Amino acid sequence: MDRPLLRSLRDPVEQRLLREALEEQAKDDRDPLARDMARDVLAGNITLYEAVGSSVYGEVFAQRAEEHARWWHDLPDDERERLYAEGREAIAREREEESR
Repeated sequence: MDRPLLRSLRDPVEQRLLREALEEQAKDDRDPLARDMARDVLAGNITLYEAVGSSVYGEVFAQRAEEHARWWHDLPDDERERLYAEGREAIAREREEESR
């Protein structure tokens, strides 16, 4: 089994989804710094905690968090609720698949 990306993340479904998100980012050449950070984390060269606190990769996290917060804030309330419900349902389906 793969080593955990976050020691505090105990849910195997969330762990797998995080790994898949990093793998997708590692293939995305549009943002070379984010791509390299994902590759370094996946290779075990740096932990996510170390990446957040680093002077190099910390900026990637800060920028992405700001962009996401702005996008989320600008959504109409009903759209936010719909996306939140879709996310909960998707994770529930993934957990169900994992338990089979």
